[in-house]
Amino acid sequence: MYEINRSLLIVRAKEPFLRWLNSLPDPGKCTLERVNYDQSAYLLPEYEDDRDTEKLLRKYFKQIFEEQLNGWWTDPEAWPSKRGLKTFKQWFDVEFHSMVFDLVNERILSVD
Repeated sequence: MYEINRSLLIVRAKEPFLRWLNSLPDPGKCTLERVNYDQSAYLLPEYEDDRDTEKLLRKYFKQIFEEQLNGWWTDPEAWPSKRGLKTFKQWFDVEFHSMVFDLVNERILSVD
């Protein structure tokens, strides 16, 4: 086991995301419980101080927002037009973790 030089961000959907999801054609029976059953986790650069988390969020929220939308609906035409940081914070809760450990003794592979 060894600590890696990354931090971790966990993203959980909130009601506005669920309302958007349920407004799509044939949304099925989506609930926050179902949407958040297996939360997305993102590796980000390390940070020293909790004050740095806002900087990291400002830098990466757009990419994360689009990945969250794309995970449920791949047509960007149906995505909300307002996708700024304010909207992101209204749609998602985030949880930062500064210590990330790798317990697997194998090389990490990148899958595109």
